[in-house]
Amino acid sequence: MSSGVTVADEVLDAFQEIKLKHKHRYVIFRLSEDLKSIVVEERAEKDKTYQDFVEKLQCAAGNHQCRYGVFDMEYKHNDMCRQKLAFFLWSPECATIKQKMIYTSSKACLKSKLQGVGVEIQATDDSELEQTVVLEKCRDKSQ
Repeated sequence: MSSGVTVADEVLDAFQEIKLKHKHRYVIFRLSEDLKSIVVEERAEKDKTYQDFVEKLQCAAGNHQCRYGVFDMEYKHNDMCRQKLAFFLWSPECATIKQKMIYTSSKACLKSKLQGVGVEIQATDDSELEQTVVLEKCRDKSQ
């Protein structure tokens, strides 16, 4: 199902900056105020952590909002340093039905523009955002 939402050019630019240049630790995307396009909410510097990312998503949840995000995951697998881009759809249980529906129906359009994502996480509560859970999914995709 398509929502008719478009992806702003700034989203593609931010994604290329994280994918090719590793310029950001993470990027968070949101729907525009008129709900017609996906825009960049925040680009985080490389010194930011996964916990910083989670806190930003939880802040959106405090406002009953969904979000998309891409995090540049660095981890070890079989004693080798690995890197994977993780795509997140944060759809907290407290978000409105309308928010959840628009974000879920727009996800495929956004993901199709973000070529090179290694793992996808769809989270509805904090336990699904735990770093150990995400790292395990990254490692599973590394095999």
